[in-house]
Amino acid sequence: MTKRKIIIDTDPGIDDTYAIIAALSYSGFDVIGITVVAGNVGLEPCVENALGIVNLMDADCLVYPGATGSLMQLDQASGYELKTTVHGERGLGSVTLTPDPSKKSDTHAVDFILETVKAHPGEVEIISLGPMTNLALAIEKDEETMKQVKTIWSMGGGVHRGNRTPVAEFNYWFDPDAVQKTYAIGEDVTFNMIGLDITHQTKLTLDDLFFLKKECGETGRMLSEMAEHYQDMYWQFIKQTGVIIHDLVTVMVAIDPELTDEFDILRGANLQIETEGICKGQTVVQKQATLFADSGLPRNANVYMDIDNIAFKKAFMKLCFPGAYDDYRRYILQEKHG
Repeated sequence: MTKRKIIIDTDPGIDDTYAIIAALSYSGFDVIGITVVAGNVGLEPCVENALGIVNLMDADCLVYPGATGSLMQLDQASGYELKTTVHGERGLGSVTLTPDPSKKSDTHAVDFILETVKAHPGEVEIISLGPMTNLALAIEKDEETMKQVKTIWSMGGGVHRGNRTPVAEFNYWFDPDAVQKTYAIGEDVTFNMIGLDITHQTKLTLDDLFFLKKECGETGRMLSEMAEHYQDMYWQFIKQTGVIIHDLVTVMVAIDPELTDEFDILRGANLQIETEGICKGQTVVQKQATLFADSGLPRNANVYMDIDNIAFKKAFMKLCFPGAYDDYRRYILQEKHG
């Protein structure tokens, strides 16, 4: 089997950790490198977390530090100040992973992305799990090379909801200028938005997290412990038990797009984003091509809207914890075997 060439661009992040572990567990991916951007926490702890995940998974790839803040913050040299506690002080709740410093590259994330795409034009897929600052900087530096990216899978945005504000999802809110620059190549690159509309169709329940803790080894215990902080935040903000692991949805859909129904994908949509004001970070998705066919607006996005939660969770468990998969079906999902 020919492996798909993958770059993961990320800001780990509790849900990023779940997602990266899934991506590194999938035999069909050749994860060429992990590029890091500030977002959930500052760049330095995000890099440390990425190095810890690579070490945990004994992965054969390097970690490439990237942007320290949004495009506007970089322009203003104002730096990045953490203003959310959703992922904890260092990004992984109460969990601290052991980083492997030997896996940290001296090459900047933007240069690594461009060098990799140049070496493999039309083959590289980017799974974007954080703000799009690294991608936008790469486009600013060499747009023609970035147009040779095969596919971008982006966790971000929302058609009908937000989470950082009533209308804006966090990743897109954090750097809307980068989103605008990146979607500008959407007619040349297949661009898949995995936003809040689809991620909110999923949830790991308290039963799921208990099973991870008890039956899925050290990695499962770590993921369950990590999610405890997430669960506290969900209860504090929206009084919900269980957790939505947004970035994991993106990776699982990238692995198997058939987890979603074709009728639940808005293909060839036009996506625009508000970059300032009270609606900063809001994505405006034109769903019907006939409405903008004569407007000159690009068909720059495929927007995924729905997913089967049980199929998603089964796919994750089977991929990452195959030895516990049958017990998960039997005791947590209570599926009857024929």
